[in-house]
Amino acid sequence: MPEADVLVEVFGEGKTDIGSEPKPRRPTTGVVSILLHTLCGRPANMLVKCKATQFLFNKKTLRQKVQFAKRQARYNLSHAAVFVMDSEGGPKELKQKKSELEAGRDRELPNFPMAVGVAHPCIEAWLLADGTAIRRGLGLPQTPKCPDEPESLPAPCHDVERNPKRTLCELAGAARRELSADEKDRIAAAMNDLALLRQRCALGFAPFADEVENRIRPLFRTRAWRDGVS
Repeated sequence: MPEADVLVEVFGEGKTDIGSEPKPRRPTTGVVSILLHTLCGRPANMLVKCKATQFLFNKKTLRQKVQFAKRQARYNLSHAAVFVMDSEGGPKELKQKKSELEAGRDRELPNFPMAVGVAHPCIEAWLLADGTAIRRGLGLPQTPKCPDEPESLPAPCHDVERNPKRTLCELAGAARRELSADEKDRIAAAMNDLALLRQRCALGFAPFADEVENRIRPLFRTRAWRDGVS
């Protein structure tokens, strides 16, 4: 008998992070949704419902937005929530945003599962961690040489020429400033070496992965064990 679907409400900053479909669906679009699915062992019964964070009361603090998102997910009868945003800055901005996200998570509904994370300096840095996934996802003839520390690149808002979005385009051989959301989805879906991703994005992805594995994955543990996923 098929297992009951588990609905995770995913909050992110745009189409690249969460996809464009707001209704509950399988996690096949949106980099955050796809990596969330992988971190949970790719369970067949995961559903995601995605919402852009800019609609969470613009005048509220980041901590309050996380609290509201958690309340909303619980009110919608979702089983869990995930909240991810870009640092768009340096170590100081990363630390400050991570602290605010965690404070909002911990202050509201302590028994409701929620994972938070900060992509540093932006979500494209996570995609830069795995050259094999870039080759497989985009059908490139050769594996590109990725930076060993993609999180050390400046945020796009600080350097329009040298940043994760632009670097990802260069590795893909695209004469553009940014790959499409579909192209990024394909890279994310091809990412199987999460240990490498943890290593190369130790500031942003590794803590987020820990959050997901400790707070969200247990909802799927029965199926993951049965399917042989550790």
